[in-house]
Amino acid sequence: MYRFLPLSYSYLHALKLGCTSSHRSLRFMETIQQRSQSLKELLLKAWRERWSDVQWSTHMKRILPPGVSGDAYKLTDIILTQAFVGPNPNSLMLSYLKHIIVSQVVSHTAVLSTIIEYETVCITRPYCMRGLLEILNGCINRINCQGSMEECLTLCQSFLQVIHWLLHSITLMLDKMPDMRDLQVMASNLDIISEILRITCTSRVNKLLLFVAKLEDKATWTEIEETVSSIRTTLFAIQSQQSQEQPTRSKLTDEIQSGSSQLDQFLSAPRTTHASQGANKKDKGERTTESIRERLERSLQEVLRLAQLDSSPSPCSNSLELKTMSSCIGVMTFMEAALNVTGDLQPFVDQLLLVEQLQNLPRASVYLELCQASLLGLIDLPDTCEELKWLAFTFIKLPQILARMKQSPSPRDSTDSALHFISCFEQLLRFNVLIDQADTKHNCDCMQQLLQQCSKLGLITENQLRELLAARSATRRAPVQSRSSGHGSHESPQQLPNSTLVIRAEPTSTSILKKWDMDYSKNPDELLGVLGHMMSGKSFELIIAVLATTGKLKKFTAKLIKFNEQACKQTQAEVTKGSQVRAALFDISFLMLCHIAQLYGTEMVTSNGGDSFFETWVQQCIPDDNGAKPLGSFPAVEPSKGDVLLSQYHSGMDIKTMQARWNEVIDTMPYIMQEVLFAWENGATNVDQIQKLIDNVASKLCCLPICCVAWLCSHIAVLASTERNRALSLLQIICSHQASSQLGVPLQIYDNERNAMMQIIIRKMCSTSPVTNPMAKTSRDVPSLPPATPATQVLSSVFAEIMDKGCVDRRTLALVDQLITCGGVLWFCRGVVLEICSLHCKNDLTMAVEVAFALFQVDIEQLTLTLTRKVLPRILADPLNFEKLSNPRGHALARLTVWCIAATLTNHTSSRDSKCKESPFRLLRGRKRPRMDLDREDSSVLKDEARPSKIRRLLSVGDEDNATSTLTGSVNYSTGFLVAQTLQQLNEPFPRALVSLFQLFSSLMSSSMIGPRTEFVISFMTEIIHCSEHIASGVLQFAPITMMSQMLNTSSGQFLLDLALAIGRVDSVVARRLAAKALCHNKTGRF
Repeated sequence: MYRFLPLSYSYLHALKLGCTSSHRSLRFMETIQQRSQSLKELLLKAWRERWSDVQWSTHMKRILPPGVSGDAYKLTDIILTQAFVGPNPNSLMLSYLKHIIVSQVVSHTAVLSTIIEYETVCITRPYCMRGLLEILNGCINRINCQGSMEECLTLCQSFLQVIHWLLHSITLMLDKMPDMRDLQVMASNLDIISEILRITCTSRVNKLLLFVAKLEDKATWTEIEETVSSIRTTLFAIQSQQSQEQPTRSKLTDEIQSGSSQLDQFLSAPRTTHASQGANKKDKGERTTESIRERLERSLQEVLRLAQLDSSPSPCSNSLELKTMSSCIGVMTFMEAALNVTGDLQPFVDQLLLVEQLQNLPRASVYLELCQASLLGLIDLPDTCEELKWLAFTFIKLPQILARMKQSPSPRDSTDSALHFISCFEQLLRFNVLIDQADTKHNCDCMQQLLQQCSKLGLITENQLRELLAARSATRRAPVQSRSSGHGSHESPQQLPNSTLVIRAEPTSTSILKKWDMDYSKNPDELLGVLGHMMSGKSFELIIAVLATTGKLKKFTAKLIKFNEQACKQTQAEVTKGSQVRAALFDISFLMLCHIAQLYGTEMVTSNGGDSFFETWVQQCIPDDNGAKPLGSFPAVEPSKGDVLLSQYHSGMDIKTMQARWNEVIDTMPYIMQEVLFAWENGATNVDQIQKLIDNVASKLCCLPICCVAWLCSHIAVLASTERNRALSLLQIICSHQASSQLGVPLQIYDNERNAMMQIIIRKMCSTSPVTNPMAKTSRDVPSLPPATPATQVLSSVFAEIMDKGCVDRRTLALVDQLITCGGVLWFCRGVVLEICSLHCKNDLTMAVEVAFALFQVDIEQLTLTLTRKVLPRILADPLNFEKLSNPRGHALARLTVWCIAATLTNHTSSRDSKCKESPFRLLRGRKRPRMDLDREDSSVLKDEARPSKIRRLLSVGDEDNATSTLTGSVNYSTGFLVAQTLQQLNEPFPRALVSLFQLFSSLMSSSMIGPRTEFVISFMTEIIHCSEHIASGVLQFAPITMMSQMLNTSSGQFLLDLALAIGRVDSVVARRLAAKALCHNKTGRF
């Protein structure tokens, strides 16, 4: 009982406190009401005694408590209520209101909120409306707020509501003016409203305030758009009604027509006004003669432009005036054509548009760079397969890329897109030596075929096509024999150039895919005929090159896998001929799929998500660019089945095709090779017997030697150098063997084609390893690093060569790839940054940034992560590197950083928009890699970050990858970012790198020392805010609120306005509040 006494006393005490607080609130409300009444009485007394503004202000301040605004007592509403008692406004009362607005007794938020309450005053009391417009015109360019962020954002919303109120007033006046008598006054009010709208939309600060309000209050902006549309409809209706003649009119119709006619006269009458009312006095002399209708139309257009508010023009320059080509677009084109030819168009187009925006390139120049790089690729080709890839890219995919870019308007110029193409091709014709070399190498008219493909897509007209071809004929130095690319040519395929065959193969490949939708299970002979015809000559390489370029290769391989899977299974009541056809179908489809996997990557045959036999086999067995597969991944078989097949191969017996399950035969081949190799090593067999065995194996199906070579490559990879002799000899026997099939007529028809493809596949498998590469009997045209030259000198010479040439060819790109593989991304990134920092001239730095960005395209994500998490923090932390950060070197380094971040973020967005299952960052030089490999590379690149750093903790936040406490604290304090981040988002490498970089910047900005480091941060932010809206918002969402608030408070001028715009675009209430506060507190940039 006694235990609850304190609780009872505390409860009573709390109840007593609650009663006391309620009494205090009641007393406070009574005080407000009393003082509001006192202000009303004082206002009436001032009006009766005709006090001046100063007298009124002096007596008013005796009633208001010190430091309290008049908003608490609704002073603006009190004055306007008394001023609008009659049909005409009380000028003395309005003068009192103007005085307290200027003296900041009341806030602009209260004034604007009170004005919009008079919804119908524009038609009921037009003279009072003019008084409101005068008040609004007086404070429209002086709007500010010194309160909190919430109050500033409320002011922006009130400002937007005033714009809606003005537009709504226009709508009411246009609807009611034909029935009103005071047309002159209302027409004058329309003129004033249009002028207020024009003044509002010509002030950049006002536009930014309204833009922030539009993002916050989307409902009001929607109403504004609807109101603008209604006004335009009304103006058009008035004009069209006046232009129509009505021969028969009643009396009522005459009155209505008379009012409408008079309204149209007022709207169309020219009015002479100053070109810039309210601006500087020196501009008052310029006059314009416009009608109210024209001014209204122009004002409405300015209001709608608030939705597309852009930052100031980017100060970024490009090096097109210094060299003839953009190295960045050249590298991107080489990678797209050679390594990522099967990729979707849109990610590549997005990257091109990003480069155009970052480097401030004209659209015609981007088109020209694409065409130039494509022609360079046609000249520098290593083999036939690469030639077909480039031809398909140049004549099929390139026109589609140009057409896709045409759909996105150029941010730099708004000229007709057709003019961009004409300008591009006219400039391209000036490179007649380049075009002549391409024509000579491929024995065709490259420009004619390219222009014809562009004409088919509607990029140029027929007349423009003829003019460009005539201009090409005039500049051609080495004319080639013109060969028709149409289907009406009677030349044999062997006589036609590859470019013509590629163009012809496009409709053929489409028709093949349509035909393969049929069910061939009942008629496999027809399917075998189609597959066999495809293997003749270069038909198969042409078809898959076109399918890869058009993005249909996965669909093609899915159908081949389906056919291969059906051929694995034995059908009921199968006759001998049917079983032989099934064996032939299995063999040919297996060879085709292997060839596709080697040319375009195993993901082309495994990304369909199936569990078929071939998809499983190619993932477990076939060697790829990363080397041979581990022996443990090969399927295990029963020794009894293997011994049966081994005895058949030794004796030369034919395999009974009616009983064969070819997937089991394939799985048995590693066991057979293991037994043969074991017997040879132990002296149980000799070379002649092995040769006979291999002859028997190769005579069955051409896919069987491929399976043998796949296992041998994996087996040799795990053997010591002294134990490889017998295995290499066995591999040599298989590689040098060619035999015809013994399974019947259906396979003998295509023996040469199947054996040729088998040899190509085997040589490709052997070339994946340095140990087995001599068996490939092919010389790879790939440059190698000089053995006696340090890698740093090679990098410097490559960088200088690209700077001098202005473009990157295939050999240089391959050399860069080897440098990255040899030295690692950290060494390569640091070396490129040092090359940039060693320059001094601004033009050289501009070109160096473009070259570095081009080289980083080889592995953009890893190099971006390394740059932001390793290289930059170390440069910023070391005082000895301050010279490298001094401008213009520091600004160039900041530009490179922003460009890399933008490219990485664009890849993220393209992957999400294209609904890919895997991120594009799993792509390594055109080939996908699993997530575990990427994580392992991340840890290997940044493994030394786990060690404690001796650098000051303040500057080492961004230099530590496993700074768990720092990043974990950031995750827990997710509201400290402009956009709240989740733990899952911050666990991704790229967002984590941005968070770490901004933490470093925040520590630098909070430091009391101003120098090159803080200037580098400013340069970084300057480059970020001049990127596109998507890029700027995607990066700034990870910025700390304290850092952004500090930068806004210490900035001024155009940089402040652009920074506020970029922050306001971030999809966050906190970001909009920060932007609103910065704009409202900014007086210097507005007066």
